[in-house]
Amino acid sequence: MINRRPESDQPVRSIDLTAVIGGRGTLYLCPDVAAVDQHIVRLYRQIEDIGLWLPELGQQNWADIDLLLERRMFLALDLQVSDAA
Repeated sequence: MINRRPESDQPVRSIDLTAVIGGRGTLYLCPDVAAVDQHIVRLYRQIEDIGLWLPELGQQNWADIDLLLERRMFLALDLQVSDAA
């Protein structure tokens, strides 16, 4: 059986459950906390390197970091629940 999104007839792909889509449409694969942390570090380094020269890119990167932090919190909570069971 294929799961379907409630708002459409499109099947839910497994990537939909492990990915975060940034503000510019950037796809961040986030199957676990370590992967999320790697994306956050990379974005933070970009902010340090070019944030002063391209402030709008820095703002977009901060917005993506916020989305990734939400995913990280969800994954960490899921790990806590799994460990408690």
